[in-house]
Amino acid sequence: MGRSILAAAFILGASAALAWLAPDYISAEWSQRLLGALLGAVVVAYSNAIPKILTARARAASSPAADQAARRFAGWSLVLGGLGYMGASLFAPIGMASLVGAGLLGTGLLLAVLRCLGVGASGSRT
Repeated sequence: MGRSILAAAFILGASAALAWLAPDYISAEWSQRLLGALLGAVVVAYSNAIPKILTARARAASSPAADQAARRFAGWSLVLGGLGYMGASLFAPIGMASLVGAGLLGTGLLLAVLRCLGVGASGSRT
């Protein structure tokens, strides 16, 4: 719980710093880009932890190996989606950055959900 509070404090502090810096020290566009990159980094950090968390469902799964494989796939899908969001925030035209980033992150999320539902469905049939 302590890490989560520190992460939340960091995110709020960085967001406040970006709001304070714009427009006097950095442009409003770069403030928006950096905030998007920060949010993408948060997704990457939390997604990286997905395969490492063992839940009661994973312990009770009929196939722990399949459950862990689904967790790894979900973690990688969301990490890549978060990196795509970061990249779009930093490099895409500012008018399209949010849309492109959300599309990339949404694709990663959709793939993760579909894979996890597939594992859940195959586990319930046996």
